[in-house]
Amino acid sequence: MPNTKHDIPDASELFAGIDLGAVRFTDADARKQIEPLLTGESNDRWSVVKHNVSRTVYRRGGTGLEPVPTKTGVLYLKHFHSRSLLHRLQSRIGLSETRCEMRFSNYLSANNVPVPKVLATYNRTGTEWMISEGIEPSVPADKWHADRAISGNTDIHAATIALAELVGRMHACGVLHRDLHCGNVLVRTVDPSAGRFDGLVLMDLHRMLRRRKLSRRSRAANLAQLFHDRRLWTTRSQRLRFLRHYLRAAGAEGTLRGWTRLIELFANRHTRRLYAQRDRRIFATNRYFARMSVAGMRTHVILASKRSLPGSKICEHTFTTEDWNKALSDPDALFTGDDIRIIKDSASSYIVKRRLRVGLKDIDVYVKRPRRKRTVRWVTDLFRPSRSLRSFYLGHALLGRHIYTALPLAAMEKRRWGFLVDSILITEQVHGLHLNKFLNRYLDSEQTDSSHIEKRRLARQVLRKLGQLLRRLHEERFAHRDLKTSNLLVNWDNHPDHPPEVILVDLDGVNSVRRVTRRQQFRGLMRLNVSLLECPVVNHAGRLRMLLGYLRGPGTGRINFKPYWRLLQNWSTRKIRRQIASRQRRQKVQRRTSS
Repeated sequence: MPNTKHDIPDASELFAGIDLGAVRFTDADARKQIEPLLTGESNDRWSVVKHNVSRTVYRRGGTGLEPVPTKTGVLYLKHFHSRSLLHRLQSRIGLSETRCEMRFSNYLSANNVPVPKVLATYNRTGTEWMISEGIEPSVPADKWHADRAISGNTDIHAATIALAELVGRMHACGVLHRDLHCGNVLVRTVDPSAGRFDGLVLMDLHRMLRRRKLSRRSRAANLAQLFHDRRLWTTRSQRLRFLRHYLRAAGAEGTLRGWTRLIELFANRHTRRLYAQRDRRIFATNRYFARMSVAGMRTHVILASKRSLPGSKICEHTFTTEDWNKALSDPDALFTGDDIRIIKDSASSYIVKRRLRVGLKDIDVYVKRPRRKRTVRWVTDLFRPSRSLRSFYLGHALLGRHIYTALPLAAMEKRRWGFLVDSILITEQVHGLHLNKFLNRYLDSEQTDSSHIEKRRLARQVLRKLGQLLRRLHEERFAHRDLKTSNLLVNWDNHPDHPPEVILVDLDGVNSVRRVTRRQQFRGLMRLNVSLLECPVVNHAGRLRMLLGYLRGPGTGRINFKPYWRLLQNWSTRKIRRQIASRQRRQKVQRRTSS
């Protein structure tokens, strides 16, 4: 169960009864600024800005608040309270994270690496905190980059060079950042509303490590963390520009091609290790997930979402196990009530749409109860998780890889002597149009007004994104055996600067494989191509855009697509013939039974 606001200590508790002699100040000016705050009675003016199981960050000062005697008028207090065995051992032998922050703040500042100035640290009797100057106005680099990429801001070029020089100078003085990603880099802004770039500042100094001499492999492994973080949001040209300026700033030897290959090797390893670590958390109990037993059923629920999802209304909310216990106390009641609407009632599954109250929040959800079509599934289900648990796992695994899907909220299964008796999956309702409806609405060539021409251009982008979505699935080693337009939604807020997003639903056909074969690749393309034939407004050029979206990855260059296109057309023709023959057989059976 995640920590709540009641678990967060007040700042006044951290300063109560402290020994001022145990407080380490950076210099005399820092002592003059901070000492009155530690002995005063205005500690309640610290506000919480971040909290997790290992540390809490407080803020003091700023607009509308009492200013503090620093250059920016803002102070940050970071309280370390991790109870892990490693952290307690490090604190006992004097390897405190607060002293590490102060040491690297002074060292990097002396070597012209912009970092926040640590003013005071304290580590005594199990209490460990530090106070540093605030960087104002500023915004995290990942959020700043996402906003500028949408608006096409030219500051991205200058920020790329500045980041390369910052990391290069850090490595040149023998320092590695063990958590190097854009969330730990702040962008100074001249105008907060416009977000104009004015420099970068490196944060989270307690994750740093200093060596006498950095090897080429250690530098490449450190850069691999940054390349993994920005791989989906930057072009190959931008990454090469970053590396070129980094080599110049760090004074590193070697060719650009050699460094690129080495970094990509370490980046792939880092990506696999990180995703595997995140996947293990899905069925554990932590800040984001919880496992519990409700009404005699093994249950896994979501407590919070780490990412903002298009079309989602609850990703910013948090839940507790008590909320879910109350909401899921009667599993059969999930499929009854005045507000339910039956979406599907077939031999494979039963799906209803309804509003579900979880805690204080009413959520529009889909509730799905899978059914067995074959008796042999009683045996196979002994050796594998239920379809509901499997879809819950796959949904969060895809979201962790930045592949959008409907947010899985809860999965329940009941077994008796190992045999699967019942299972239920609850997912959030994604607000969007089915792919064929979206294309039929915006690809209509009869309307010629300027606004519809712009929407038609965005609809063509959606066709290209279809191929890119399939390529991302295959790159992350997922194969889909039921990829069609009815399993794809398009979310768009009708804003010309915000491109539409394609969302994958119904994950029963998704499989995690060791390696996606050529046959599986063409099967996915063939199913998409055949499904698009059902949409009359998608012509030959539109289906070709889908294929090019799949083939044209970063650094692929010019592609001779015609052999792929001919093979895809042949596969699609055979698929259509099989579908027609299958329908004819079913019609014959129906005529015989009716007569």
